[in-house]
Amino acid sequence: MKQLELSIEKEIDFMLKYNLTADELFLIKLIFYAQEGKSELLQKFFNSNHLTLGIRELLFNLQDKGIINDSYKIPKSGEEWEPENTQLNKNVVKCLLQHSTTMGMELFNKYPATITIDGRIYSLRNITKLYKSFDEFCYSYGKEIKFSEEKHKEIMELLDEAIENNWIKSGICDFVASHQWTTIQELKDKGAEIYDNNEAI
Repeated sequence: MKQLELSIEKEIDFMLKYNLTADELFLIKLIFYAQEGKSELLQKFFNSNHLTLGIRELLFNLQDKGIINDSYKIPKSGEEWEPENTQLNKNVVKCLLQHSTTMGMELFNKYPATITIDGRIYSLRNITKLYKSFDEFCYSYGKEIKFSEEKHKEIMELLDEAIENNWIKSGICDFVASHQWTTIQELKDKGAEIYDNNEAI
């Protein structure tokens, strides 16, 4: 419950800071994600008709609030919109990255530091295996979960379960890159065991 309260608090702080509605916040995340090569997620969401306002209205709102640069020309009605070329305020991008850094740090701090296999101790938090810096690791984690606070909360709860049952057998890089929280969920559902694998570390 405490983790949920903290997650909601950070989400609300971000919304209050920029006076955002839920749709506007979600659109920012989707634009940011589209600029990382995942523009199909935007199309999937908009096709679901869950928006209370149209895309152009939301874009104008975000521009009025300083989220989208004033120099960016919002497409006219009927014109194609290219989310990957939408010019977001650099300060907003920085704030969103800090948001993912907080989640990444929480994952890193909770993740087991070492594992012992055949009498040898292996590090499980060596992020240099895949990432150049801690910020890159945190950003990658944020991107993998689509910067979702709710998904992060779910992963933290699954990680607690995995630590308690000794299910963690691989390094944190592999945990993020291969979405091992899905495996933990399967283990939880089936009550199965996971065996040591030196190569996974």
